[in-house]
Amino acid sequence: MKTVQELYNERYDRIKKAMNMEKPDRIPIVLLGPGLIKYGDPNAVMADFVRRPLWAIDTVAKAYQELPDIDGGSVQNGGAFFGAFWLCKVKQPGIDLPDDAIWQLEEVGYMTEEDYDTIVDKGWAYVTNDILYNRIGYTPEQLAPNMEEMTYAANKAKEIGLVNTQGGGMVIPPYETLTAARSISKFMRDLHRMPDKVLAAMDVMEKEAEDSLRQAMKAVPGLTHFHGNSRAGGDFISKKMFEKFDWPYFKRLADIIIEEGEGAKVFFHVDANWDERLTYFLDFPKATTIFDPDSLTNIFKIKEILGDNMCITGDVPPAMISLGTPDEVYKYVRRLCEEIGPTGFIMSTGCSIPPNPRPENLKVIVDATIGR
Repeated sequence: MKTVQELYNERYDRIKKAMNMEKPDRIPIVLLGPGLIKYGDPNAVMADFVRRPLWAIDTVAKAYQELPDIDGGSVQNGGAFFGAFWLCKVKQPGIDLPDDAIWQLEEVGYMTEEDYDTIVDKGWAYVTNDILYNRIGYTPEQLAPNMEEMTYAANKAKEIGLVNTQGGGMVIPPYETLTAARSISKFMRDLHRMPDKVLAAMDVMEKEAEDSLRQAMKAVPGLTHFHGNSRAGGDFISKKMFEKFDWPYFKRLADIIIEEGEGAKVFFHVDANWDERLTYFLDFPKATTIFDPDSLTNIFKIKEILGDNMCITGDVPPAMISLGTPDEVYKYVRRLCEEIGPTGFIMSTGCSIPPNPRPENLKVIVDATIGR
């Protein structure tokens, strides 16, 4: 029987080979998301992450132990964190929402037009703090990380030999940040009404993001560094606007990870439809990046264009996990294994496991991947 360390090493090696565009002994499986708690306890609800977080961590860990062929994931859910990350309030299950609802962000756009000038004059950090503490009304205590939960989760993952594939730093480009700070509708108008002012602010924001990224990479090396983007896809802006307002900043942050990350990969978590943006990702050296879609970008097109250059994850749709039959899930997973894998591919879901999965579908993902 393998020790926990031997199990971890085997999983780590399998994931690492896939990230390096090599062929592992089998396709690695990385599943994470709040809905995994339902596999550990069918009676669990999303509010358990809020009301009894340590119990929730134990229950998610139990799910991983009952699905031992999963190689990587996370036992902790960070739903509440994203309110501050997106510069808005967050509604939580069991407090503002029904017990089994998913976290909801209230993107109202606390940033004003005048703040563009303030960013240039005083910096993005100054405006961020003003928004979080003075306009939204967060307290420093509310935004401080819960070290008890984080330590408990880290120890629990270690106990079960689970690999954290997203354990490094996190960064998003200025464009993405501003869609949340201003709200999408207001920001889209800004791009047309005051493009020079927006670009001047983005330049300042990018410099601060680069500095923060370098600090994060030193503090938490990790297998990967998370680089998120969703609202620059073809459903939102034209290629011309993309090349002007997003891609130069987006690429620069990725280049820093590649150049200074000591071998860590850039984990591109790319939500929405990026079918018409895929060729841009050929700019990065082979085996330095990972494309993680949310099931809206055509994964077979990703394979066609980027499959020789970067690792691909995914991409079982959340809707299929919640509403599909086990047979539908099995067939789709096998197609992914045969057409996207076995080299440079990590089996996963589109974005994350939804809050209302059919537990049998989660097991089918695992069984179909390893050929049972």
